[in-house]
This record gives sequence, structure tokens and C-alpha cells, in this order.
Amino acid sequence: MKQEIRIPEVAEGVTTGTVVAIAVTVGDQVETDQTLLELETDKSVVEIPSPTSGKVSEILVEEGAQVDVGAVVILIESESEASDEPESEAPDEPESEAPDEPESETSDEPESETSDEPESEVPDEPERETSDESEPEVENVTKDTDRQIDLTSVRRDDRVAPAAPSVRRLARELGVDIYQVQGSGPAGRISADDVRKYVRSTMKRVTSGEMIVAEIPGLHAQRPLPDFSRFGEISREPLSKVRELTADAMSYAWSTIPMVTQYDKAYIGKTENFRKEFNTTATPETKLTMTAFLVKVCAVALRAFPHFNSALDLASRELILNHFINIGVAVDTPAGLLVPVIRKADDKGVEKIATELHELAERTRERRIKPAELEGGTFTISNLGGIGGSSFTPIVYAPQVAILGVSEAENQPVWNGSEFEPKLMLPLSLTYDHRVIDGAAGARFLRWICQALENPLNLVMKG
Repeated sequence: MKQEIRIPEVAEGVTTGTVVAIAVTVGDQVETDQTLLELETDKSVVEIPSPTSGKVSEILVEEGAQVDVGAVVILIESESEASDEPESEAPDEPESEAPDEPESETSDEPESETSDEPESEVPDEPERETSDESEPEVENVTKDTDRQIDLTSVRRDDRVAPAAPSVRRLARELGVDIYQVQGSGPAGRISADDVRKYVRSTMKRVTSGEMIVAEIPGLHAQRPLPDFSRFGEISREPLSKVRELTADAMSYAWSTIPMVTQYDKAYIGKTENFRKEFNTTATPETKLTMTAFLVKVCAVALRAFPHFNSALDLASRELILNHFINIGVAVDTPAGLLVPVIRKADDKGVEKIATELHELAERTRERRIKPAELEGGTFTISNLGGIGGSSFTPIVYAPQVAILGVSEAENQPVWNGSEFEPKLMLPLSLTYDHRVIDGAAGARFLRWICQALENPLNLVMKG
């Protein structure tokens, strides 16, 4: 008996990937947890380990192949199962009997007619859907993998969609977020007809020109492009997976979040002097950067202004207040913009944050970052100071409600009451979701950050 090695669900929302490397060959003896292949997803390269020990009997994919989650990629025959080959013929017996049943049915015309009747009786579907306990039993016999994917793909926090597994599968096949479907059954239970009605109404509005990006993330309108080749020579290059993901996330955020950007400047002379002095004796891994200071300052600020560390749940008409502070830091990579997350940033010192940030940024640029390390952010910092620019308006990354943009610091003349004196000023831009945060709160939050940077002792006083 050969064990099928399938592509696991490596991260929430990841449904496909590219095989970039195969670490074994046919005939190799592998151990449990040994890497079999490397899979490139939207954001990172993930190692797929072997769940068992044994000999590789067949490799079903090649390097560069696109594979879906749940697809069989390798067959492994474990040593303990090698002696059980005669038993592997047992599952073939039901298959050999299966053709006999259709033959008996086709020979009896009345039976073939009665078999069509359940299809015409639409009311039987809701009755079958209400008995959730019977359907999973059938799926365990026929297709247990589908059932597992079915259950995990609809979870939000600790809640499960009020629909039968068959309805959830139908929604997944049609590309429908089942939480957007209004159920017509008891207690809002969703039926297959509800899913079909949702698709019909959606397509009707899309084809009529009424785009509903808020309901279907990723569905964005674009007018037909002109034939640019009429004006001169052109070339085309495919979008990277990171660029596709970024385009989808930014389009969704821009179309659904009413954003406001607040600007301010912070005097960072004292902080910069301390940073340079500290780095004279620091190792390359522990050198302080202004981004590390910003992560710590923002973490303490989020404790003082908890609404900036929240998420808006319009479906439930609730504001989710996160009691943990995970700050994402945008990293520029050859493949596009990625945002690794510093977890529990409020509990870490600046030196520890700097070390962790250095290590995360390095692995992110090398595409060795794990998908889990790119998830769970509650606030984001985008620092373009090393490149240049006086200001910019960052876009909020949903479901977060705020993002801090950092530009290049420069010496500027500042009036001290009697004369102008040069001061190192850091331009900051805070973009926030105006549905959650008012302008006054945004101004106070950004001013708090500026004051903490101007005098780091404010972190102790206000934290």
C-alpha cells in the first residue's frame, strides 16, 4: 500500500503554489519530517515535509509545476506497509462491483425513470441539508479530503458558516465567500439556492456596470486597454504572485475603506544621536535603526490609543479590539512588497526589536519567510526614508484600520522663539479608516508619536 503525499494548507487563503525544488528522487529512503519538496506560495517558499518514513515510489510533479492544495505530489511506500500489498487489493473489489449496478439499472426502464424523480423534487434539497450529521458520514466514505478542506475554509475566528457541507462546497467551487450570502432558512441557514441566487444577482450587477468590490474582494473593473503596439514596440511580462496579491489587497482597500491621511513632523535629533552612539559598539545584527525605534514607539502608542489597534466587523456591527500588538513592517523585495510581523512588540525592547527586524527582513528578501510570519499584523509601518521623499500617503491594509508612513529625515530651519535653528525633522504620515477613527483622534495619535520620538523619556512617562 502506497501513501499519498498531498500539498497541505500552508496558510490561510493559500490555494495553490509552484513547485520550485524537489529534494528527493524515486527510490530514495526518507524519514519522517524530511523535506520532500519546496513550494512557492504568494508570499514565501515553504518546505513540504514527509509525514512518514519509507521509500519514494513515484513523483507525480515536476519543478515549475503549479499545484493546488490537496493535490497528490508524491507516493511513498513505508516499510511496514510493504508486506500488506495483498490487502491493497481489497478496495478494488467494490470498484469491480460498481459497473454491475448500473447494468442492472439500465436493463429496467421503470427504475431509470424513477431515478430522475429526485432531481425534479427541489424541496428535497433543503430537507437533506438540515441533517448535517448524515452528510459528513457519506463524505468520509467518498471524499474525506474535500470535507476537511470544506470545514477549514469557512472558519472565521471560532464561528462556522450556517450551511451544510455540500452547500459550502458549492460556494467554494463558485468562488463565493459564504459569509456574504444571506440565508433564507431557519436562523439564517444558507441553502444551495441562496448561493445560486447570490451568484446570479452578483453577475447581473457586474454585467450592468455596477461593480460591487465590497462584496467580492478581488473583483475589480478595468476598462479595455488600447492596442499599444499601434504606437510603438511593446513587451509583456507576467505579474508575480506577490504583485497580484498586492494589487488585489490595495484595490480592495481603496474601494472599501474611506481613508484620511494626517501629516506631522518629529524632531529626532536626540534619538538619532543616541542611535549613532549605540551603533559604534553594536554588532551588525544588533545595530539600531530608526524603524526599530518607530516599532517600539507605535507599540506603546497603540496601548494608549486602542482603537488604532482594532478591526471593523460591519457584518456583526462590532469593533474588534485586539488585546495583542503585532506590528507589520513593509520590506522591499525583488518580488514586491512583503510585510513581516513583529509579534507582541509592546513587550520587547528596542534592541530586541532591532535584532528580530534585521533577521525577518533578511529572510523576507530571500523568500525564506514563513507564511505565518506574514500574518496577524494589527498595525503597519512603511518606511521609505532610506530611499527619499518628503511625504506620501500609504494605503491602509485591511482589516487593519491605520498605517504609518515614514519619509526621509532632513535638517530644517525651526523657529525657537527668537531665531531659526537647524533641526533634524522626520516627516510622518498617518493614514486611517475614517469609519473607526475621527480626525481629532488621528491628530492626537500622530502627535503622541512625534513627542515620543523627540524625547524618548516620554515612552517611560506615557507608556
